[in-house]
Amino acid sequence: MSEGRVLVVDDDAQMRDMLELGLRASGFEVRCANDGPAALELLRSSWRPEVIVLDILMPKVDGIALIPMLRRLSEVPILMLSARTETLDKITALTAGADDYVAKPFDLAELIARLHSRIRRPQLANRHTLNFADVAMDLDARTVARAGKEIQLTAREFDLLRTFLREPGRVFTRGQLIDRVWGDEAAVEPNVVETYISYLRAKLEQPPAGRLIRTIRRVGYTLRTD
Repeated sequence: MSEGRVLVVDDDAQMRDMLELGLRASGFEVRCANDGPAALELLRSSWRPEVIVLDILMPKVDGIALIPMLRRLSEVPILMLSARTETLDKITALTAGADDYVAKPFDLAELIARLHSRIRRPQLANRHTLNFADVAMDLDARTVARAGKEIQLTAREFDLLRTFLREPGRVFTRGQLIDRVWGDEAAVEPNVVETYISYLRAKLEQPPAGRLIRTIRRVGYTLRTD
């Protein structure tokens, strides 16, 4: 019986080989990618990891920039690996959407314990759905319903709402929303966030449904019921 499915994303061939051998020996099913585009291609396939081990320093797309791209395809936990040990680097990774951070060099036994912890958390069993108040999002089918009534969203509106649903109550700045939803694009108009917030509100908050997306003046937006 497999201990879980792990996607390892690292441009260092020796590190990939070490992790693949070590994790396989501990009972994990492992697949590897040597850069961001290869990782995204794996996630678009029929194979579904239960946790992602992601290096920060990589060519083409670094690990931090890759997180929002991964989040558009998967909600599984992301564990960052990095030779950087500064607190600011950890905060940057966690703020970007990572779930854990391990500094290199690391003890393989500790890494395996962290993977077990992430895979076995009960709430991860239903991470293909996100729920808040009377809103339900099916991540696999890419559908959204409020009070049982399906709401038709564009791909961008869906990604924006998913960002809020993953962390209800958190206040996102415009910059953070751009990174999460439009992060892989070269240029984004300054008012794009406000425009898409208005689109989303128009579809999500039609009467008699109550307001959910709140504007926090001079800061950004949050998902709240009060």
